[in-house]
Amino acid sequence: MPRRLAALATVLLIAGLGAPLAHADRRPDVPPEVMKLYQERPVIELVTMGVGSLIWERHGHIALCVRYEDSRDDACYNYGIGDFHHPVAMGWGFLRGTGAFWVGKSSVAEMLSIYKYADRTIWVQPLPLSPAEKQKVIDRLEYDIQDAHKHYAYDHFWDNCTTRVRDVLNEATGGKLAAMTEPTDGRTFRDLAREGFYGMRGPLLITDIAMGRVTDRVPTYYERMFLPQYLREAAHKLWNIAPIPLYERQGPPPLTDGPSGRVLLALGILVLTAPVWLARWRGRGQRAGLAIAVIPYVLLGSALLVLAIVTPLSYLRWNETCLILLPLDVLVLVLPPARRKRYARGRLAMLAAVFVLELVGVLTQPLWPVLLWPAIPLAVVGFWRERASRLGTIDGAKPSQSGRSATR
Repeated sequence: MPRRLAALATVLLIAGLGAPLAHADRRPDVPPEVMKLYQERPVIELVTMGVGSLIWERHGHIALCVRYEDSRDDACYNYGIGDFHHPVAMGWGFLRGTGAFWVGKSSVAEMLSIYKYADRTIWVQPLPLSPAEKQKVIDRLEYDIQDAHKHYAYDHFWDNCTTRVRDVLNEATGGKLAAMTEPTDGRTFRDLAREGFYGMRGPLLITDIAMGRVTDRVPTYYERMFLPQYLREAAHKLWNIAPIPLYERQGPPPLTDGPSGRVLLALGILVLTAPVWLARWRGRGQRAGLAIAVIPYVLLGSALLVLAIVTPLSYLRWNETCLILLPLDVLVLVLPPARRKRYARGRLAMLAAVFVLELVGVLTQPLWPVLLWPAIPLAVVGFWRERASRLGTIDGAKPSQSGRSATR
């Protein structure tokens, strides 16, 4: 078989070892300059995958593949392997910064079949590297799959499956990717993280509540390559190799916009805190109403505080939400009436300061809806006088000896 035909066969082989593409009569358009690259083995391929339906698939994926003279030696290196069959253990390892993820080596057919089965678009870019650069890439990949080196502490923004691939290519090429200074669109790390969760209000709200202020910075062009589509874009700009689609998603296209979930959160908070003012207005069940309004956000605030203490991830440690959902607010359920009122007013002053600091840009997280959660019950405790019930008691207090109902 002539070398030109062999090169074309190689590209088609990548498309699924003869399996049909998105349309049975369609094959990828292979420019002559790309076909020429496959005549100079080994070939380093950047392979990117589009988003999937599962939450951990919503930001795409990436891998490096190496094509040798003998196709039996071809292999792909995937830095995004985790024990997804045990998500709790894997998630805790991620939060604790342990080596919960690792790099693995597999055949081209095995890796691509996984992403085709998940109906995720696949692109390939053979990179025009020099022989010395190719060898550096291969040496680093083989080093990384060794048992002593393959595990790493996953960080969604600064050390993930895409940044590992980016760094391999950057080191092998003497810093060419890091030297790129193209302008970005001004979106922050938080904005880019939210991009993958459109249509999923729960994860969108988590990016607001659990991700701290370090994500409210606009990344450099190199930092932006923590997401696969931007590394694919950078490779196109740097080496002038357009991504070749090998498989196209059959399901509906991913959303590129949608509701933020913040209005829904505000409405949910209004519902959760309604018992405190309804009970105060009726003069019945005031302790129960206060507990219903306060305990949920105290539990959430406690969880965020513990997470900030135990995790090494900077965007979870420096979380401004911890200034709002304060676990100490449980005191309004147990303090004597006078001290309870003073505490509530002091906390409202603290929340007002947070509001002002958010307004002038000192605090950067989108905290507006969350501020309502403690503010409503604290305002009721601090400024709305409790009412006596029909039984002449307030929240279970016994009547005074004079026969008049107790007052607070």
